[in-house]
Amino acid sequence: MKTTLYMTRHGETEENAMGVFQGQSPGHLSQLGKEQAAALQPKLRELEYDLILCSDLQRCLDTAAIALEGVDCTIIKEPLLRERDLGNLVGTPIKGAVLNETVETEEQMQIRARKFMEKMKSVYPGKKILAFSHGFFCRILQAEIEGVTHRDVTLFDNCEIRKFVI
Repeated sequence: MKTTLYMTRHGETEENAMGVFQGQSPGHLSQLGKEQAAALQPKLRELEYDLILCSDLQRCLDTAAIALEGVDCTIIKEPLLRERDLGNLVGTPIKGAVLNETVETEEQMQIRARKFMEKMKSVYPGKKILAFSHGFFCRILQAEIEGVTHRDVTLFDNCEIRKFVI
């Protein structure tokens, strides 16, 4: 039984705009991010989905709340959809940064992505799922779905929607 996944990334955050690592910190939607989330509203009305899963990090929850404003729905918080844990790099500039032992590895993220796919298959078989997540996790998940590396997957724009059948 195939599961359909509509994956979207949260709106731009103030931290994105400043060029600093957010990792699993809450993040704060910028004005542009709020506008991007509002622009999702008509796109989401065109989709058919049975349930909504969302990273439990605030920037995703805020994006989902704005994008789904006026829609009678329940948003299910899903920690597996969190962004990469960036350890002690959170709040530091992205440019010139060197990853260290406090950062979640790509392999650990791949395992998390596989757990998410297994959960979709076992808990929500045959469902159409709308999911709100984060840029790097979206790429890791897409790479796992397609059997490629994340380097083969284009960056997710803020509030971009991609469809996958699993």
